[in-house]
Formats: sequence, C-alpha cells, structure tokens
Amino acid sequence: MSANPRELLLPLGDAAAPNELTTRRWQHLMTVSGIDPASAQRLARAFPSLAAVYGADEEQLVKVVDPVVASRIRWFLDAPLDTGLSLTAVAHAEAA
Repeated sequence: MSANPRELLLPLGDAAAPNELTTRRWQHLMTVSGIDPASAQRLARAFPSLAAVYGADEEQLVKVVDPVVASRIRWFLDAPLDTGLSLTAVAHAEAA
C-alpha cells in the first residue's frame, strides 16, 4: 500500500475489472481474517473507500458483515501497528 494517505480516500474499485491500485486496495482488505470475497464485495458496496471502512464503527460494520468479521476488522484497524493505514493517516488525508 502506498505511503500516501490520500490513496485511502480513493474508491475501492471494481474487483472484477482491477487496475494496480484497485488490486492493492482489495488485497489489503482481504488481509483481515474472516473477510472473504463476498464480505469484501459487501464492504465495497457499503463504503466508498478504505478510509470509510477504516472510519466505520463496529455497529456500522455489523450492518454489512457478520459480528465476528466486524469485530475482527475493528481489532485489525485499531491494533497499535505502524502500518501507515491508521485512523490518524485517514484523518490526515481528509484534512489535506
């Protein structure tokens, strides 16, 4: 994934007609345990970008995926790892 946080604001894109950036965003989404292609498709339809998925609370995610997957997504995103994809990076991208 690019170190450019603005990439988080780009649409997830169509997995059926991928380009390099779309493929990278989809691959990142699929790294979360429990997200299968069907769950990823539902997330892409419900949220316009990775930033929107990352900013969603667990309640919003449960409307799209099952509670276990929603919890895993939040855990993955809230983990104190320096991936460059944190909520801080999303907030920075939105402010720019």
